[in-house]
Amino acid sequence: MASPLIRFDAQGRFLSNSLLEKSGQEIYSPHAISDVLNLAVPSSIADEPNGTVISVGGSLSGVIDATGDVDRYTVNLVAGQTYSVSLRGTGVNALNDTFLTIGSPTNTLVDYDDDGGNGLYSFITFTATTTGAYSIVAESFANPGDPGTGTYTIDVRQQGTDSVGATNATAVAIDLGTVFGFRETGTDVDRYAVTLEAGKLYTFQVAGGADYETDFASVPTGELDTILRLRNAAGTIVGSNDDINFPNDISSGFSFLATSSGTFYLDVTAYSGQTGGYILESSLVDLSSLDPLDSIDWVNADNVPFTDVNGTPTAYVYFAPAGQNFGETADDGVSPMVTFGWNDYEKQQVMQALEEYEKILGVNYEITTDVNQATFRLMTTSSDEYGAYFYPQDPSYGTQQGIGVFNVDSGGWNLPGQASLQRGGFAFAVILHEFGHAHGLAHPHDTGGGSDVMLGVTGATGSYGLFDLNQGVYTVMSYNDAWDKHPDGPSPFTLAGIGRGWSGSLSAFDIAKLQERYGVHEANTGNDVYVLQDANATGTFYQTIWDTAGTDSIEYSGNRNARIDLLAATLDYSPTGGGVVSFVDDIWGGYTIANGVVIENASAGGGADQLLGNSANNILNGNGGNDILVGRGGADTLNGGDGFDTVSYVGSSVGVTASLASLSGSTGDAAGDRFTGVEALSGSDFGDTLTGGSNNDTLSGLGGDDTLSGGNGLDTLLGGLGADSLTGGNGNDTLDGGEGNDTLSGGNDNDTLQGGAGNDTLDGGNGNDVLNGGAGDDTLKGGNGDDDFVFNTAGTDTISGYQAHETIDLSAFGINSSAVTITAGKIFVELGANDLTIFVQGANVTMADILFTA
Repeated sequence: MASPLIRFDAQGRFLSNSLLEKSGQEIYSPHAISDVLNLAVPSSIADEPNGTVISVGGSLSGVIDATGDVDRYTVNLVAGQTYSVSLRGTGVNALNDTFLTIGSPTNTLVDYDDDGGNGLYSFITFTATTTGAYSIVAESFANPGDPGTGTYTIDVRQQGTDSVGATNATAVAIDLGTVFGFRETGTDVDRYAVTLEAGKLYTFQVAGGADYETDFASVPTGELDTILRLRNAAGTIVGSNDDINFPNDISSGFSFLATSSGTFYLDVTAYSGQTGGYILESSLVDLSSLDPLDSIDWVNADNVPFTDVNGTPTAYVYFAPAGQNFGETADDGVSPMVTFGWNDYEKQQVMQALEEYEKILGVNYEITTDVNQATFRLMTTSSDEYGAYFYPQDPSYGTQQGIGVFNVDSGGWNLPGQASLQRGGFAFAVILHEFGHAHGLAHPHDTGGGSDVMLGVTGATGSYGLFDLNQGVYTVMSYNDAWDKHPDGPSPFTLAGIGRGWSGSLSAFDIAKLQERYGVHEANTGNDVYVLQDANATGTFYQTIWDTAGTDSIEYSGNRNARIDLLAATLDYSPTGGGVVSFVDDIWGGYTIANGVVIENASAGGGADQLLGNSANNILNGNGGNDILVGRGGADTLNGGDGFDTVSYVGSSVGVTASLASLSGSTGDAAGDRFTGVEALSGSDFGDTLTGGSNNDTLSGLGGDDTLSGGNGLDTLLGGLGADSLTGGNGNDTLDGGEGNDTLSGGNDNDTLQGGAGNDTLDGGNGNDVLNGGAGDDTLKGGNGDDDFVFNTAGTDTISGYQAHETIDLSAFGINSSAVTITAGKIFVELGANDLTIFVQGANVTMADILFTA
């Protein structure tokens, strides 16, 4: 619920000495539990018999099937022995947030736990002081919007002598699932061997009983501040995590995408001196079943309580004057917070940031001077610990809900001119972020408020997660502000750059999560033009388009290289989950498109641009420069303009038919397309039919068994993968079959034919052609004219229709005539381990016909 502290020194250099958040903010109120348990009271729902015995080393499943249901079990323990008890939601309808209580044989409290296990589950390690029947009480911690019902599993394990070694040789092999372990000494490292498969995503989590109330500086006996590492067979650390959400959740966890198959090693340890039990959980992740929006959902928060004013939901913003602090404390946690009040410009920029929420939520925000009317109470202060923080509408915060605090010493807030506060400035993005908390959004890098951690994220900054989705350009709730993965690098943390190049709106994930909470509302219903800037100046920033009607376009008119992609965010764990950034080289700003938005058109300038459409009927104008146009689905109009321009169907799910002679396409993504000013066609990974026109065209088949016809002009035909058929037609053409068993026909004029890998058939046709079969056993036919047959790989090839005085080029081998033997209808070339045999059909070959040096 906070932003990191960001400062500059006197020379304007970024100071990275603090990424601290205000500690103690995420407060979870435990159930009221007395020291004496009333275990005689039966469960409110008789689904599990009161007193059912759980065996040590065993597991038992149950269900909390109504609010207030409390299930009580019995376990027989021995004095002096140490035990771990886990309560976690399991099954299809898993209990979301568990609460575990242990009672002694005399009905006194032994311990209780809310979130000491992984996530919101419970885990307790303790040593029995007496022998007898102990009580295990399972219940739900009901959060706002959570019915507090579901199935669960209780596990009881006796902890003994450590049997898990710390080396590869002594590692314990485990399968994916749940493992209970024990850190016996304060320096113990437990190593587990696990087999992973390349291309699959795994999650690993370990918890040692420390929950959201645990003070990391004084971890109680028997609890662990865990550390988890994953190593490959060579010992290199390939994944690690200390704290999921410091200082609140000091358990450990991360996800890992395996790039190779084999045995990996998990190291479970904790800070020096700590001993206790732990629960280690590992699982294979089905990406299709997971929602990245869960990583920014403050589950425990209610929605903002808007007031209906003449039919418009309205929230009131109160800017606290200097000296008013609503009970907030200074960095020492004791002294009253010193507050500074607000100047008019600061108020203006806060309200401008809230306009971004108005566009999405269909609400109104008004300034009020009546604190009793306020929905949000805002203060400015100075701190060495945090950049800003905001209390969401989480009941655990009580009267603090709606309080927002902004540190004027962070993020360039107080620099001369306060440029950081202008839209697109760093501090403006902080305001957007903090009001995200106010409206129920969480950080993607931690579990605050009950959110998930975004897959692959292992830290607050510098960890971008799966497909690099943990960036401000996809969610302003990320600490990786703006677009760190911009091809030209992240937005500059400099005095000159503090006022531009950051987030100027909510991002696609934020918009989608807020719409889940508050509903979908219309905005920007006209024919809108979204302009990409040509300079890093005021007004240049990253923005997500929320546009519900009209015929709209993204445009750029400069001479830099632009990439404009009209694909909207897909809201999944994929490269397009948070949208695709449309941007210009060397400019820190651009657009993504929110889920559900259709932008129809795109236009670029004089650079080498890439324009990509969507499933609508797009108009893509490349204008000057050598552009690439990708219409995707829909009946698109693709205008390359000046330069050498390419229409590509690289993403089509089926083969396409496209022609530069008819300037049109059919089948697959090409269906209904029309071209102007296009010189090249690129197909799909399937069987395509591409035809050139009367100009000098380039046709690229890519994958699949393609049919390429050059037509007139000096054409270049590239078959790519598959068994392709290439016909040059008229003009001096260049044909390259690529991999696969290809058929190449030069047609008229002087052509160059390259078979590539595979057993190819090359026919030069009319003209003086150059034929090179490449790798594989090829058949080369020169046709009419004086042709050159080029060989540069070993194999068995055939020349068909050889004519006297045509050239057989062996210069690539660096040999002389001593390595060549000519017999009737055959040339043998000795190359060492792999030789070349050329069968010649037609005229006799002499040494004079062979070219040995280039």
